[in-house]
Amino acid sequence: MKYRLTPALFNNIAITCSSYRWKLLAWSGFSFALFFMLSKQIEQSTPIVLVWFAIFILFAALQTLVVASFIFFFVTLQSNKQENKPWRKFYSTIEWCEAIIFTVILPLPMLLFVYALIII
Repeated sequence: MKYRLTPALFNNIAITCSSYRWKLLAWSGFSFALFFMLSKQIEQSTPIVLVWFAIFILFAALQTLVVASFIFFFVTLQSNKQENKPWRKFYSTIEWCEAIIFTVILPLPMLLFVYALIII
């Protein structure tokens, strides 16, 4: 059976985007700080647009953090560095688990934001 989402594919994507990893991490931290500052300002008489803007900033920060962590995890595959077969198999299993986890986690912040838009 041929899989489309493999650790090798994620590795290629991460290598392509590796120059952005620190910028994404910095933007995520900045966005979280901005969200917390905005949430301190929000009170009962705040316009709904500002509340939605704060929620958007929170989910954008989460998405940026997930993408940055994706790049950090997949920029190098440890199974490619191992010459010992049992260790290569062990690292390959871990990489497959990471690939499954990131397949679920990558779209999650965006989907949760859309869900929040529909529900609220």
